[in-house]
Amino acid sequence: METRDSPPVFRSGTDVDASFARPYVISWNLTYRCNLACEHCYLDAGGKPEVAAPAFADRSELSTEECLRVADEIAAFAPDCLLILTGGEPLLRRDILEIVRHAAARGLWVVVGTNGVKITENLAEILRREGARGLSLSLDALDPERHDRFRRVRGAWRNTVEGAKILARAGLPFIVQTTVARHNVGELAAIAAFACEELAASVWNLFFLVPTGRGAHVSDLDAAAYDGVLAELQRLQRRFAGRMLVNAKCAPHYVRLLQGEAGQGAVVKGYAGGAGGCPAGTHYLGIRPNGDVTPCPYLPLFGGTLKRSTLREIWSDSDPFVRIRDRARLGGRCGACELNAACGGCRARAFGMTGDVLAEDPLCTHQPGTFGRPAAPDVEYGGAVETTLPWDAAARERMQQVPAFVRGMVSRRVEAYCREQGLPRVTEQVLGEIRARMPTPKLFGR
Repeated sequence: METRDSPPVFRSGTDVDASFARPYVISWNLTYRCNLACEHCYLDAGGKPEVAAPAFADRSELSTEECLRVADEIAAFAPDCLLILTGGEPLLRRDILEIVRHAAARGLWVVVGTNGVKITENLAEILRREGARGLSLSLDALDPERHDRFRRVRGAWRNTVEGAKILARAGLPFIVQTTVARHNVGELAAIAAFACEELAASVWNLFFLVPTGRGAHVSDLDAAAYDGVLAELQRLQRRFAGRMLVNAKCAPHYVRLLQGEAGQGAVVKGYAGGAGGCPAGTHYLGIRPNGDVTPCPYLPLFGGTLKRSTLREIWSDSDPFVRIRDRARLGGRCGACELNAACGGCRARAFGMTGDVLAEDPLCTHQPGTFGRPAAPDVEYGGAVETTLPWDAAARERMQQVPAFVRGMVSRRVEAYCREQGLPRVTEQVLGEIRARMPTPKLFGR
């Protein structure tokens, strides 16, 4: 395992697959500080963690000047990417508004991940004005006491719910995140309904716990139980279609349910380059508070530090990033699986449970060969924008307000809509019509 005390191993970047030319989503942990002490925190942030950080861990944080430089570097290497500013609790940084403002001014799609404690009417308006596109909040139970026990701070539930209501009034879109565990596995449908109907969330993300950080000690569902959760998730996606997006996070093996529904040999949706499922290192990366870069925030393998290497060097040439993209090297059932290109298993979970980042995902129960050999996945995320119809200038400008990692997908769907309606060109009016049909607000920016 590479640590900060061991220099990164680089490989030649001359043969980097064009499909992995740059990341489309970056999760940046800005601080280790937090006003909660969640028992599953992968960063071991805030409070008084029961598990001490490893002796080699560097718990320092980049300065304001360093953060602004990194934002510039991200914008130059991965223009228009979705940048998630998280922590710890990022709103505890005194310079958070300056970082948001700077990143947004560079054209990055900025989202702030917060626990809601510090959200006020005034702060919500300032964040919107400074360029934040949305926020994410965590809700892990409908019962305030159970949520607060999981987050280890009294009043955490109230802060999340009140924060969501403030954001809704401010017109700032937000995501509700739920981590499934034994304490809430029986009320997932109720939590999703609460997020949609009471809080007016745009998206509900259901996270499958990755055993890392403090989370290494709280995983309490086995693979069979997770299978039941995936089946319920599929039902919830249908139930809330058109009102709220429902996503599985850290569960790339969900694709096998979609494949089963689609049928033998059907094409399933994937990420760019036929490398779908787990996005770690293929279109996604994480940055730690000290500048260390990893293919996934839940994966403590680092390709280098932004204090000494460029983001482009780490992404293109570092050993962890190069290895994780090679699906042919995956072991066990993941290596033999016909869904390898569309799934690949969760690499962080494989590492957390086996110590081998290329091992099979222990939470997947799929038996290779069940579906034969389906075609390579259709490019769904991170695909290039390829247009075949003429676009008005105003429509093209409006499309730039769509996050880069879905812009290619949205462009294709817009043109498909035009063909179905017999429309010869894409206009701003057409985008307005499509936006009205979308389940998430402000997809086209207004």
